[in-house]
Amino acid sequence: MQPENRNQKISRLAAKTAIKVFIIVLVFGVLPFISGNQAWETKMEQSHLVIPNKWSFVFPGLLFVGFLILMITCLKQKFKWPEYNWLFVLNTLILVIYLVLLYMRLFKPLMA
Repeated sequence: MQPENRNQKISRLAAKTAIKVFIIVLVFGVLPFISGNQAWETKMEQSHLVIPNKWSFVFPGLLFVGFLILMITCLKQKFKWPEYNWLFVLNTLILVIYLVLLYMRLFKPLMA
């Protein structure tokens, strides 16, 4: 067995951190809806989110599918391939940015 070089250690640490950050962002975004607060439910019924182009769901869907495939690959190989680790980190970073922007758009009418 070969000793790990510095790039492998850093890429493994970055990939593990990316998984944790994604889960934290996902939980914080869903938390208001599962908390059982009645005010959120009434505000949600009165707010309307209009998406003019239905094709705008395709690319976030592909991004999420890519995230799942890369996560399964990295976990299955136990983060041994730095190239896949860095691809996973980049994919997760873009997905987290997308989720934050989506949460901002969803929560803007709810906060008013």
